[in-house]
Amino acid sequence: DWTTVTASTRASNTPLCRLQLIQNAAARLLTGTRIHERFKLKPVQLKFIKKLKDIVLQEAESIGSSAVFECEVSPSTAITGWMKDDSNLRESPKHKFTSDGKDRKLHIIDVQLSDTGEYTCVAKNAGKEITCTAKLILDVKLLAGLTTRAGSKIELPADVKGKPDPRVKWTKADVVLRADDRIAIDTQPGHSKVSIDKTTRGDTATYIIEAVNACGRATATIDVNILGTKADFLS
Repeated sequence: DWTTVTASTRASNTPLCRLQLIQNAAARLLTGTRIHERFKLKPVQLKFIKKLKDIVLQEAESIGSSAVFECEVSPSTAITGWMKDDSNLRESPKHKFTSDGKDRKLHIIDVQLSDTGEYTCVAKNAGKEITCTAKLILDVKLLAGLTTRAGSKIELPADVKGKPDPRVKWTKADVVLRADDRIAIDTQPGHSKVSIDKTTRGDTATYIIEAVNACGRATATIDVNILGTKADFLS
């Protein structure tokens, strides 16, 4: 029956059969897409794994040394920059930037009083930006404390360095200290000293030296304790 055979052969090319084949192929492609989406990698979150910490230099001998701010950022491909007090820093003989994997460092060379302030690491990746901030604090050198008998002479020396040269002020119990017939204040570039002659128990107090210039402020304190004389104890 050629008619029947011919009809069957033609049936394989009918629009209905071709549509069925196209739908099956589309289903296979869609299933493959779902599998691909299931294993699609998500972008790494931009974050600081290790944040900056404040740096406090206690001794005047630290003047001229180096200070290093360090942090870790993820992902390691993040682009980082540095700022000081909201101003962008550029790499120079004064400021060195290093990057090793996730580790980021800012080296401050030849630290001076003018280097005190806030330092910020700015990290950027995939259109996002995060920051991390810490402070560099520089204290001038001063005696840890002083105890002596009334009637003696005491000296309170301090090393103060900065660029430009800072203005220096001494206070006693929050009152500005003034020179008089017993008190002498000698301030020279890099150094300041208070001398008190014929001390009395009224000189017992906390003395504060403050150094200020256009770039920063530093303070140091010393506790002075004046004991009474033997005559005071006998009376």
